[in-house]
Amino acid sequence: MRMWNLILTTAVVLNVLLSSFAQNTEPVSAPAEVVLKLETEGDGHQFHLGELIPVKFSYTAKPPGRYIWVGQSGKLAGGRSLQISCSPSVERVSLNPGPVDDDITFDQMLNAPCGGVGYGFGSRCGDCDTEYPLTETALSFGVVPLNTYVRFRMPGTYTCEASSADITTTSRDEKIRPALLVNSNPISLTIVNDPGWAHFSVLAYADAYENLCHGDAAEHRLQCFDLARRITYLDTADSLATEVKFFDGRNHGWGNGFWDAIQHSSDPKKALPLMAARMQEPDFEVSTAVLEWLASSELRMEVPDAFQSGTPATYHAQAVEKLRKYVRLLGDSLSQKDSNVLSESEKTYRTFAKQQYCEPQSLISGKEQNQVLTRLRTRP
Repeated sequence: MRMWNLILTTAVVLNVLLSSFAQNTEPVSAPAEVVLKLETEGDGHQFHLGELIPVKFSYTAKPPGRYIWVGQSGKLAGGRSLQISCSPSVERVSLNPGPVDDDITFDQMLNAPCGGVGYGFGSRCGDCDTEYPLTETALSFGVVPLNTYVRFRMPGTYTCEASSADITTTSRDEKIRPALLVNSNPISLTIVNDPGWAHFSVLAYADAYENLCHGDAAEHRLQCFDLARRITYLDTADSLATEVKFFDGRNHGWGNGFWDAIQHSSDPKKALPLMAARMQEPDFEVSTAVLEWLASSELRMEVPDAFQSGTPATYHAQAVEKLRKYVRLLGDSLSQKDSNVLSESEKTYRTFAKQQYCEPQSLISGKEQNQVLTRLRTRP
């Protein structure tokens, strides 16, 4: 038994060491016989600010079979997926879109006085564990928007290249599989600023989206997805207004990306009032994520450093008041909600209204809650 315990302990320690090694190892440069090619579709090199830039990347290597492309690059020691870098430097886009990544969360502020225990309201491929041996025939991944990796904010001429650490020479059977770092050829892009083009483009995209993409848009899903992302890449006042107009808070069975684009708009001072008004409209289904974003965004504008420095308790009272404001706006609009969005919107109201957030009373008094819900029961 003592010998068995020693074997188990040794195995655990070895696994921990191997895991630590895999996480901390830097990839070594791949030899020149491994090639990562980056090119624009149709060999285009001039684009407008906010225009979708279609690119292709592919791998080749010789001799055939020596090098392996690994879909889940995180399993490799020093592994990482493809990245794009440009000179002059440009804004890098997160490949895992979602709410803003803060040091302090809005939920922590709400619950700081009672220990910071929150309620957790806020909220890439399904089979990526694929591996392919590289040959002299290109392993290509189709056309993808460069916009999913980087965002150009200023006109100018840029030199961009791709890099990845998702190639290895080691089989799946090995405990440690070192990644090889591969750099692509550079490509030159000229980005021009043309507000007129951007304005008319969003009008054209919006008109096409309006005609094709209501409901689940099953028949035109791919076309609708392409239209939606072209709108979000523009990131202008016109495109923001269009995103807010078409975003109704509901899950239609496919993601148009409008909600993520609204949260990450380059003009949050315009995004907030547009969404506050949209949230109260009859056809909009209000979720906990939307309501919490509205409240936290208003606090972020008033105290920009609140989510990056200090302690959550410092902003507790302000956070509670911001949330109360938007819960009341939701309550006032419930009686006008369409029947197909009322149930979830009412559920969101009840969820927030009853919370105490470390206070002796609920966020919305019982009397006020009863008045709101009575209006719902007596509406025509």
